[in-house]
Amino acid sequence: MTAEEKKEMEQLREQVQQLMTNNANLAKALEMVVERNVDLFERLDCFYQVSMRANWMKDVMKHHREVMAHADLRDDTELLAMLEARIEGDNIPLPPEYGLKDVAELLGVTQSRIVDLFKKKTIYRTVDRYLDYLRLMRALRLLKEKPGYSVEAVALDAGFNSVRTMQRKINDAVGLTPGEFRVINNPD
Repeated sequence: MTAEEKKEMEQLREQVQQLMTNNANLAKALEMVVERNVDLFERLDCFYQVSMRANWMKDVMKHHREVMAHADLRDDTELLAMLEARIEGDNIPLPPEYGLKDVAELLGVTQSRIVDLFKKKTIYRTVDRYLDYLRLMRALRLLKEKPGYSVEAVALDAGFNSVRTMQRKINDAVGLTPGEFRVINNPD
């Protein structure tokens, strides 16, 4: 091999080496681009998912607003059934301050709609009488089912603002004190 051929061969080796180095650099750059694209895709997918959920929530809120706007148009029987299911069926707490405003919010109707409903369609005539009745029934049930509860605990758990109020309501309803009612219903 001549010196010129050797020189040409050396140049080719250098070019091949340079191409291999460039190829390795391009592979690293391509790997970085792929990683960046995967990261961007994941972020975009996450954004898309959040956007979809936000749009879904907007639709749900819009529907809820429409339902609330037309809630007063429900018929009386439906409202009474909802009231019974929500308050009595779910056995929600009835603290002393629970009243007309809370019942209206629970059913998604105006307070005036609830007042009219109770005047026209119930034996209680007012929300307060209805809630007092429910508190009374809870107190009687607790006196019967929880003999270990003190009268104070029963009054608090049933939602009365004082033991005296509960005693008066029980006496008016059944003609007995809470203690007498408990003794009659738990002879053990």
